[in-house]
Amino acid sequence: MTDLIDRWLDWRRAHPSAALALLLAPAVFAVTLAVLFVATGGGGDDASTAQTQPEQFARPSDETVVRVDTQGTQGTQGTQGTQAQQQAALQQQQQQNGQTVTQQQQTAQQQQTAQQQQQGGSQQVVVVQQADGSTVEFVGGLPVQPLEAVLVQAIDEEELRHGTDGSEGGILPIDNGVVPSSGPDYETAWELIVPSAGLKSAVVKVGKTPSGAMGSPDNPYVIGWLDSSAEPGASGNTLLAGHRDFEDVDGNVGTGVCWELVNTEVGDQMIVRDLRSGYYYVYNVIEAATVNPRHQSSARYLQQTEQPVVTLITCEGSFNAETHQYSHRRVVVGELVAVASPEA
Repeated sequence: MTDLIDRWLDWRRAHPSAALALLLAPAVFAVTLAVLFVATGGGGDDASTAQTQPEQFARPSDETVVRVDTQGTQGTQGTQGTQAQQQAALQQQQQQNGQTVTQQQQTAQQQQTAQQQQQGGSQQVVVVQQADGSTVEFVGGLPVQPLEAVLVQAIDEEELRHGTDGSEGGILPIDNGVVPSSGPDYETAWELIVPSAGLKSAVVKVGKTPSGAMGSPDNPYVIGWLDSSAEPGASGNTLLAGHRDFEDVDGNVGTGVCWELVNTEVGDQMIVRDLRSGYYYVYNVIEAATVNPRHQSSARYLQQTEQPVVTLITCEGSFNAETHQYSHRRVVVGELVAVASPEA
């Protein structure tokens, strides 16, 4: 050990600069580490925080997300946020939608729809609760409104002089476009009201003639509904037909249910009342025209449509005594604008 110390002292005397550098090296190393530590912003716990920061940015915000679906039921909501925030978000969403369906109302809706289907109806009835607590019925996507609020002309029963309930039965010969349409098998729960034509009549089912044309009813006082067309109130073209005048099987001549349909113009209304549900399907007339049934362009009135419309057809023009046919047809087309009820 003494020998190593003597050798070290001899080397330091011979190399003083190298010996000084060797003694200072540990201190320089420590200072260098300290500088690097400060320049990099720390270590230890701070480094751990830096690694977890991207995960924090990926977290959802503290705002609660509340969804109300198209049927008004509350959907999935986030786990963040206070109860007050959740309530505020829900109220905001309800104000945007304007309505919410409660579970009890959904049950009532299902029962009402099931009952209606059992009775033969096809329109879905939905009851919704608005923000103010009142309820509104929707039929086929339209709110049920007060009848008086949607009529452009009040219904005066005394002025509705054309049409009956069909109790006369079939009094027309089954030929020349007339098809069987009287009896329980052809009854419907609908009646047609056209104030501008003084018309109020039962609606019965009609089929097609042997040639494939739309048939007309065997009772001149009722309206025929082509049973392969859309039902009133539903999407599609509801095809209706009625007689302007007639000669029955006994040779009696008279005026039919559509005698005054020529008076109906654009802007008037046609109304189909469902006697079973009490709803009134209100159509605004968008076209009233005289057409030649032999022209191919007239076929468009019989075509299917995407929107709910009603097309009412009757005879018009000159009468051929030999063929017992009129030269033209009167066609009135209305589009569904409202579903109404006197009790709404």
